[in-house]
Amino acid sequence: MASRFWLRLGKLGLLCLLAYLLLAYTIVVTIILRAELSIVEATKVISVFQTPQQQSILEAQVRNVFGDPIPHAVVIVGDHLVQADNTGVFQVADLKPGRHTLEIFAGDYAKYTREIQVEEGTNSPTIKYETGLWPQVFLVDFHIFYKDNDAIFGMIGFANGTTDPIYIERATLLSPRGDVICDLLHDHNGFAYYTDRSSKLEVVHEPQEALKWAPRMVQGGEFPPLSGYFPPGLYSLEVHYAFQEGHDLGQYQVLTIKDHLNLDNNWDPHLP
Repeated sequence: MASRFWLRLGKLGLLCLLAYLLLAYTIVVTIILRAELSIVEATKVISVFQTPQQQSILEAQVRNVFGDPIPHAVVIVGDHLVQADNTGVFQVADLKPGRHTLEIFAGDYAKYTREIQVEEGTNSPTIKYETGLWPQVFLVDFHIFYKDNDAIFGMIGFANGTTDPIYIERATLLSPRGDVICDLLHDHNGFAYYTDRSSKLEVVHEPQEALKWAPRMVQGGEFPPLSGYFPPGLYSLEVHYAFQEGHDLGQYQVLTIKDHLNLDNNWDPHLP
């Protein structure tokens, strides 16, 4: 009987010891956790069952008022800064959905600022034509196409980003060898073509004939098919232009734009 009593007493003591050790361990762990955790406000506690907010991505291509890509532009959205690649494409990741200010800086173009609404997922705002970058200087657009080997046609446009009128005296098309093909203003009634497209444009005849381009104005156009033999290669457009003083003196600057001869089976020059 005595041995059974002491055996039961030993078991009870062992259980009390284990209970004491478990309680002591729980108290120590609780003290350590309270010392380590800095989040004490209930509003800052995130439930493991709560769906995390999705991040948004902004992807686009920087283009100008003619729709031409602008390479290596610097893009800022909030505290994110990225640079576009050589085709004008950029991506800004980890954006929060909501309203953001998009800023773009590129060479001779005016600072671009635009408010955009960013939704969850991928966002691709259009940055071209009316929403494209405006030049701070005189900008020329030139694209040349062919359908058959014996005819070419294309697009030619001008944008005056300054606050003064610009006088365009000639626009000479050159072959890959540098031979003059024609003057698109003088030889193909280009003066009348552009003045018919906008009442803001006019032709002046003194001291020499020139197309007077209004400030802060952009206008694109096409030149008609030209017949002849036109080999593949890099074609050039030389635009002779000046401000008022240069025009009065007959002294024009020359801006040269180059483009490869591209195939267009529809006879419908365009950009994507």
